Amino acid sequence: MKNYKYLLLTIFLTFILLPNIIYADCTEEDQERFKEVEDEYKITYKFNQDTKDYTLTTHSPLPDEFDFIVYVGEDADFEEITPNEYRFYNIPSGTYDIEIVGQTEECDRVFKSTTIELPEYNNYSSDPLCEGIEEFVLCQPTYGKYITYEEFVERVNVYKKTKAKQKEEEKQKNKDMIKPIISYLEDNLFRIIAIVVFIAIVIVTIILTTKSIRKSRRLE
Repeated sequence: MKNYKYLLLTIFLTFILLPNIIYADCTEEDQERFKEVEDEYKITYKFNQDTKDYTLTTHSPLPDEFDFIVYVGEDADFEEITPNEYRFYNIPSGTYDIEIVGQTEECDRVFKSTTIELPEYNNYSSDPLCEGIEEFVLCQPTYGKYITYEEFVERVNVYKKTKAKQKEEEKQKNKDMIKPIISYLEDNLFRIIAIVVFIAIVIVTIILTTKSIRKSRRLE
């Protein structure tokens, strides 16, 4: 009977302590460790013009200690580029949850959570009005704000006029820089020609003198 009581006590204590063993929280050292490398955890995305979707890339400096959990749905494909880098393909536009989670048995809690928004495809980017001004914000495939087509046309025309004005100002600036040089050449043309002729005479003289010296040495 006495042994039975000890057995029950052991089972009772095991059930009390087991959750703490399995779900032990991360230590202060783990938290400090993550703070040291937190800024090195990067996630980037790239828009695919052909498929009108996105590719996500995650970079984890310490994947065995902390790594990304990316909730992008079951249809997404992914591959390991390096032990520190994963790439996710065929991600449609939308808002996605991203977490950085501890990867050890002793520490598996969420250290950081955020969301990433992938803008819908901007149909205006393929409009003929965008030809030649692809760098303009309204012509970017990932411009995410709604505007009417009338607003789009108006802002594109303003941008084109501004760009044309800047080009003209740049041309004028270049002309203004060249003018003093041309003016100096015109005012000092005779002197420049004289200097060039003098340099040419010196060079010819040196060449003839060198040849004469070599010839005299051969005769000796």
